[in-house]
Amino acid sequence: MARFSGSFLAWRILAHAGVVSLAGLPFVAEHAVAAEPAVFAHSRHHNVEIDFADPSSQCAATDLHLTMQITPQSLEMDTPEQQIKLANALGGKLSTDSQCAAVQSVDVAILQNGADIRHLHAKRDANWQFSVAAPPAVAATPAPESPSTAAPAQPVAMQPVAIPEGYMGLLAYLAHQNPTLLDNPAVQACWARHFMGREFNAAYGNEFRMHDVEQQAKTDLAHVSQQMEAGNLLANLILRLGEYDFAQSSFPIVLSGNVLTVSSQCDMSAAQLPDRVSFNLGDNNQTFRVAMTSAQAEQFLKQRTRYGYIDRAVPVSMTFHVAPELLTGLTTTSSTPLPAELSDIKIYAAPDKATLLADIGPEALAAMRKAQEAEKAARIAREAAQKRAESLRMLAEHVQSANRSEKLAMWVGQGTGDFGLPELDTMRNVRMRIAINKQPAQTILLVQADGSGRKQVPTKWPGQLNLTVPEDQPALSSGTWYVVRGLVNIPNAGNFPPAEMSVQFIHACTQDECHDAEDPQALLSALQTEMTHKP
Repeated sequence: MARFSGSFLAWRILAHAGVVSLAGLPFVAEHAVAAEPAVFAHSRHHNVEIDFADPSSQCAATDLHLTMQITPQSLEMDTPEQQIKLANALGGKLSTDSQCAAVQSVDVAILQNGADIRHLHAKRDANWQFSVAAPPAVAATPAPESPSTAAPAQPVAMQPVAIPEGYMGLLAYLAHQNPTLLDNPAVQACWARHFMGREFNAAYGNEFRMHDVEQQAKTDLAHVSQQMEAGNLLANLILRLGEYDFAQSSFPIVLSGNVLTVSSQCDMSAAQLPDRVSFNLGDNNQTFRVAMTSAQAEQFLKQRTRYGYIDRAVPVSMTFHVAPELLTGLTTTSSTPLPAELSDIKIYAAPDKATLLADIGPEALAAMRKAQEAEKAARIAREAAQKRAESLRMLAEHVQSANRSEKLAMWVGQGTGDFGLPELDTMRNVRMRIAINKQPAQTILLVQADGSGRKQVPTKWPGQLNLTVPEDQPALSSGTWYVVRGLVNIPNAGNFPPAEMSVQFIHACTQDECHDAEDPQALLSALQTEMTHKP
């Protein structure tokens, strides 16, 4: 694209129609718009564009026809004198551009808000000095054939269209689901703004011209919506090549995050549609690969290196599928990301998308997801094994350093807190906590049964304590020593009623006062077995 400037104005000369890019969040997305007429020149100072009236011939014609587009945004272009002054600035290009060497005369149609208001004319032999002239003659239109001789009309086959990406692709699919949207002014205006930008701007302030533009937008949207596949949407992103993986002979490309948001500059509230929609693409940081040999990869990066900087940005087109019924329920209040699944990935070398680096179809994506899920499961298993090994190591250290009270308490697990090692409690402390907090207390006690069974079994030690054991724990035997863990409560009866303990965990000892439970090796073995069987 050539650029040059003068003291009066700056021109931008375009060989053909350009492509406008917009940004979408959270990923950077390109929104392709419909091809525009071929541009001959553009004045940034006046905000005026001059186009070829016939884009196919451009400068090849002897008599060149141009259009000067004046919109409400144009500056200092209201009078014929201002328009002639701008047209005369074209003389330099017409005289020096070899592509325009065949041009002998130029007619410029001045279009103000879409209306043809006057024509300017100039010739090469007059040094390209423009003046107001009459519009060029139009060839007479031949009379239509009579009905008896006219050829019968043939049905016109619908031509395939380029499926739009991002929000406009979503809008086309919503119109496919709900054709009443085609008649919604907000939908028509949004489509016209994106794909008929010049006509939309030129019609500003003229309701009749705007009505024509919106009706054309309706027709175009209807054509596109009929060719939308159920639930399939497209998004164009710019992603980054990672460092070359010599083990897998490929460049990794990581899709950071898992939520894709498509948005529009339009206000869609009148259509009861959100102006942005998010999609959940599954796992975070999905990785795609561009396969190359190391020699090809090295040469590829050399070609993308400028002044020591490697351009690793590559365009990516993603096709993803959303359950149609989820899209049917979209409203202006919709904010939760909709679940979606990638179905096709195309990775290109440059924005022109002339060179395809990788095409990852549904089967390859399914295999990739399966491999990544297996890798994720293996990673989780490794992390769990490492965590378990560290827990066992710390457990061994705790057992070796624990005192008698802590060792006995460890047979039935953690006590009243989650910090440090559990310890045996005393009934004096338990009764005090219950009195202060006015609620039952969780505790670990050393006890000797003074009876057998499961319910209301009294104790010799510490005394004034009755034990109730659940069915999943062993029944009590008179005279046996135990380490018990459970909830203690004191009934409101008498001056010093026996405390009641609902036992949750119990360990039966073989020696008086549970001296056998002090053995560190036996304790460690029991705790390791319990930890191994935990999920």
